[in-house]
Amino acid sequence: MGRPCLIIVCGVPGSGKSTFALHVADRWGALSFASETFAEELGAAARTTSGDLSKEAIAYAYSAMAAAVRASLATDKMVVAVGSFRSEEQRKRFRDIATSFGASVMTLRIVCPIETAAIRVRSRRALGERGPSETAISQIDAELNRARDIDIALTNASSVDHFHRRADAVIEVLELDWDHDASTTAIKQRLERLPIDKIALTRNS
Repeated sequence: MGRPCLIIVCGVPGSGKSTFALHVADRWGALSFASETFAEELGAAARTTSGDLSKEAIAYAYSAMAAAVRASLATDKMVVAVGSFRSEEQRKRFRDIATSFGASVMTLRIVCPIETAAIRVRSRRALGERGPSETAISQIDAELNRARDIDIALTNASSVDHFHRRADAVIEVLELDWDHDASTTAIKQRLERLPIDKIALTRNS
């Protein structure tokens, strides 16, 4: 890839954002950063008694991740920024960072049934991890459903292997089209033409 690029990965907790990011980092050599990782630097103070991240922790996490993304885009690498990105302000902040570096940028939402996401989070909590409440998950889902600035949505409702194949198909298209300076509209059209058994994509309209 001839120039830096940023993939903003959003979605509810438990949707598969980290699974996507870890695979892209391992398979495609991307640099990946997660807002939750930065939030956990604050220790127990990062979360409320319900397990949700506090407003202060969220603000700290996205500021720290923004700094990491800026530094990484300067290396002309593919960068993945992972978080709920529930607000348009958060998403715009990172798109603006990419633009300031002349980088290509795509906002990708990982989607799965809300019940599935809640089950995954409950499983993590049962293992001792702290995580958001089901109410918080539903609120984030509702906010993302209203978003009009998300470029593509990648479904994660089957096996991990199948999800990885879908992720690879997305990255293949992004790398090829970004190298040729294709527009976001053209990229989305190419993604939608991929075989349905290989990848399932939807667009927010």
